[in-house]
Amino acid sequence: MILNILHGTPTWVFVLFLALLAIGYSQTRPRNLAPARVALLPAAFLAFSLYGVISAFGSSAPVLVCWAGGIAAAVFLNRALKQPRGISWDPAAGSFHIPGSWAPLALMMLIFFTRYAITVSLALQPSLAGGPGFPPLAGFAYGLMSGTFLARALRVWSKRAESSAHSVQSS
Repeated sequence: MILNILHGTPTWVFVLFLALLAIGYSQTRPRNLAPARVALLPAAFLAFSLYGVISAFGSSAPVLVCWAGGIAAAVFLNRALKQPRGISWDPAAGSFHIPGSWAPLALMMLIFFTRYAITVSLALQPSLAGGPGFPPLAGFAYGLMSGTFLARALRVWSKRAESSAHSVQSS
């Protein structure tokens, strides 16, 4: 059965998987990013997850509310977790220094495999799409995972504000 599922998977899915591996691996190394570049991954994953929700379940208000609730939960949880750590803002260069981390790669793989599992589940049991529990749960999961990228970006951008506030206080 697993081989049948893999055989029925479009080639672009494997290409996407390899691209996510490469992007995720690049996050394991320290890097300097402009503020606009910090927005790329959150924007991509929020769009990817919203597309996943709508393509699987339509524009159902309860599912979209659960998706948005997942994003809010991710942002709320990250306020306590304070991830990523070790970020600094360089005003002269206009960029953030972000230490390498395996967390983005793990999160990308979690999102990819969750989306894959949901898509396969719906292909094998289309009735799940109309059930009372599966669509809202899937929407929440998509929102939570993609919202984690947004939460991490908000944490990075907060370092710029902290740096500016510290500069004003030091003057």
